[in-house]
Amino acid sequence: MTNATYAAVGNNAALSAQNWRQTLPQQILSYLPLTLFFPVGVMYGGVLLFYISCLLSADFAGKWKAVRSSPLLLPVSVLSAVSLVVALTQAHPEEIRKEFWPGFWHYQTYLFLFPFLTVRSGEWQGRAVKVFFFGAVMASTLFVANYFHLLPANTLFRSYVIYEGNKSILLGILLAVAAGWMLHEMRLRRDYRILRSLLLLYIVAALFLLAKTRTASLLFLLLCALMLVRNFSWSWRSLVVPFVLLAALAGGWKYALSLPEPATCEVRLVQAGPWAIFQLRTLCTIHQLRDFSAGRKISDDGMRLEIYKLTGEIIAEKPWTGHGIASWMMLYRQRAQGLVSATMTTPHNDYLLYLTELGVPGLLALLFIWGTQFWTARRMVNAAKQEQRERAMLLAMLTVAMMVGGMFNAILRDGVFGMAFMILLAVPLAGVRRPESVMPPE
Repeated sequence: MTNATYAAVGNNAALSAQNWRQTLPQQILSYLPLTLFFPVGVMYGGVLLFYISCLLSADFAGKWKAVRSSPLLLPVSVLSAVSLVVALTQAHPEEIRKEFWPGFWHYQTYLFLFPFLTVRSGEWQGRAVKVFFFGAVMASTLFVANYFHLLPANTLFRSYVIYEGNKSILLGILLAVAAGWMLHEMRLRRDYRILRSLLLLYIVAALFLLAKTRTASLLFLLLCALMLVRNFSWSWRSLVVPFVLLAALAGGWKYALSLPEPATCEVRLVQAGPWAIFQLRTLCTIHQLRDFSAGRKISDDGMRLEIYKLTGEIIAEKPWTGHGIASWMMLYRQRAQGLVSATMTTPHNDYLLYLTELGVPGLLALLFIWGTQFWTARRMVNAAKQEQRERAMLLAMLTVAMMVGGMFNAILRDGVFGMAFMILLAVPLAGVRRPESVMPPE
């Protein structure tokens, strides 16, 4: 071989290595949705690999330009600024010193989204959606396997076998989001209709009957409603379905209240089939809402209502400035002595948490972020690229999932939820820029 040949081979090898380093973050990010269905350590391990791949791919100027052009940079910066001002001006009692820094960093969860957004848009996004669907089918199968007592309660499958709080709730929310995305895909694609329908029914059945979370069941119904609203056309005929659904809901609510209150609402104490468990949880929720509104004592299963009431009293003391970062747990336990909820670490509601610790400015900053996500999804509907138009509904559904999930869980307070949503948000948001931003062609 001549020197020129050796040089050409060397140049080709160098180019191949460079291309591999540049595409590696895309490859890893496209498979990260699968890690969400496993223990949280697997997810964080995948995120660490992604960060390493970003360092290897270099082009830091291009990455910074992508971050600066993101529509979420301004609202996320506002939230970080609000939390920083509160942190610098608040007192630090001895009771919160250990919780202060973890609490502060929980308000920076959205900052972890920006490294994902440095990845250019491309075919990897479609692959990530398929990987997410595969993960949902796999998770549904694991729930079914557990129903037949085929799963060991080891570290890998523990969240499917035993109810583990936030991780178990996250699994249900992931199934709901995956089912919503599947509905959207079925509207866009005409191929494999029967297979798509069967997989959707399979996931929805696992969600309602086996996933042990009412939040996710409600979320799926709301995502279906979002699809109906998005494709709604005004006519007398189109109004029939909403009226029928509202009438059925009102009738079902009235019928449930006419039934005797269950002997126990602790599902783990009940030996029954999946459908009976679903009915029990639904009936208990309705009766707990009635009892709480009437001022009667509620069971341990309905302690969220108790938490919301006491947290509202705490917020009323300092609604504008808030009580400071990591203050909720200390203040709540002072008021909840002797109650079943006295050991809670969060109010299970992001809106109330932000109002308690950051005041009205903190809540407005959070709503600014979610409002920007909706605005971005609306703008994507009219984008020049078909891929962005198709991914607009994915972003809208994720925003609904975060806003609804935040009503009943610590969606951004807990890293289990927070990082999972940052990974999923990257799928529709990668490559989306502010209207005034000019980026090099992709």
